[in-house]
Amino acid sequence: MDEKSEILKKIQIEEYIWIVYLIIIGLSFYSNKVEREYYVYNDLRAKEKYRQLNILIFSIALIIYIYFFNDSYNDVKRLKASDPYNKVFFNKASFLASSLILIAGVILLFIALEDVELETELAFS
Repeated sequence: MDEKSEILKKIQIEEYIWIVYLIIIGLSFYSNKVEREYYVYNDLRAKEKYRQLNILIFSIALIIYIYFFNDSYNDVKRLKASDPYNKVFFNKASFLASSLILIAGVILLFIALEDVELETELAFS
């Protein structure tokens, strides 16, 4: 596949990811509503529902982070010794950023899974 076709394919996938992000935003608004019910009414069912929503949100986000990590990794693997310095530098910087985001996603999902008492306020960012 030539470079232009590959870029266009990536753009199309990213458009689908933006739709998924919109769904995550909607779920996050709903999650905040459920969290509020737990704190205002001490509703234990709302507490568990909020926790499950967080697990869903951060699981979906982690899948997206894995996609971008893999994409960045493949970009770095395709670099050639003859590529310009800027291309090498920016691809490696993007891979580093994707790696750190992936690590953050794993940590946030771990907290969502393990913090059954909701001791930590998680922020999807």
